[in-house]
Amino acid sequence: MLEAFKTIKERELEAKRIIEDALAQAENIKKESEQRALQEYERAYKSTISLAEQKIIELKERMAEIVNQEVKNILSEAEKKAKEIETKAISKFEKAIDTILNDILKGEVENRVFKVNH
Repeated sequence: MLEAFKTIKERELEAKRIIEDALAQAENIKKESEQRALQEYERAYKSTISLAEQKIIELKERMAEIVNQEVKNILSEAEKKAKEIETKAISKFEKAIDTILNDILKGEVENRVFKVNH
């Protein structure tokens, strides 16, 4: 009977050792898994940041293109308006010259000067 208790005690110690080994292995597996998860998170985070930065660059480039096109449109419209104003100014200048020349030819300039001075 003493042998039986001794065998039981040995088996209990062996079982305890097996349980402790299993717990230690489980703890190691848990730590390794946490480490791998952290590494994967960091990789995913860096990848996401990189993609976001690339998107920002693309958006900035697209916005620059849009702004440049708008500037071109505004400049084109301003050039058209400037030409219209120049054309009108030339036309009015030519009309003023014609009116003055006609008045000179008709002798009306002297009459106008005379009326202004008196």
